[in-house]
Amino acid sequence: MKRGMIARGMVLTTAAATLAVVGQSSPAAALPCGVSGPDVDQSAYGKKFTRSVSLRNGPDWQCDVTDTATINNSVDYHCFVYDANWETWTYLRTATTKYGWVWDGYLSDGGSQIHCSNG
Repeated sequence: MKRGMIARGMVLTTAAATLAVVGQSSPAAALPCGVSGPDVDQSAYGKKFTRSVSLRNGPDWQCDVTDTATINNSVDYHCFVYDANWETWTYLRTATTKYGWVWDGYLSDGGSQIHCSNG
């Protein structure tokens, strides 16, 4: 599973400590629609989509589609967040300078590894 998460809502392991998240029903800081993410992910440019995607104005399926991008686009990750269902979304920029949120299941390597709160 992604980012050291053993099971949804159970135990997260970091280099500093082990944090038990017991009984939490949703992430503490799910972002609303209409927000962008800071460019804090310094990983190499050139990530890929697994399919053509819709870019959204927030990290949720309910947020508006603002643009689309094809599988041929290279992308630059900015950061990720969890939505209310513990799914992860990455804010990114495409090679054609389109910005938006994409569900991490549509990113070839699972999306950004840097949380947006690090910005």
